[in-house]
Amino acid sequence: MAQILIVDDDKIMCDALARAIKRTGHEAECRFSLKDGLSEVSSGYYDVVYLDVRMPDGDGLKNLPKFREAPSSPEIIIITGFANSKGAELAIKSGAWDYVKKPSTIKDLRTD
Repeated sequence: MAQILIVDDDKIMCDALARAIKRTGHEAECRFSLKDGLSEVSSGYYDVVYLDVRMPDGDGLKNLPKFREAPSSPEIIIITGFANSKGAELAIKSGAWDYVKKPSTIKDLRTD
């Protein structure tokens, strides 16, 4: 069972993704700001972090290295409603496992 953290200011998206993750037998937590997400990933164990790009308190892409440096070294999947090729390239070069445009189907967001 994987431990998954979702960092997205869109509560509806976060809740829907968390429900879908839990239906597959994994654990999911939501945080609605970069500050809270970084605090959570630094103090807990997570296998995967779904990280939004445009957050009220900063840019998820710019903060991606901080999430990767968490003690559990989680895989990072960028989720964004504003996808573009430059953002995708930056995400992958910064160590993201994947870059997914919202709204996506739950199938697109799965890691298996």
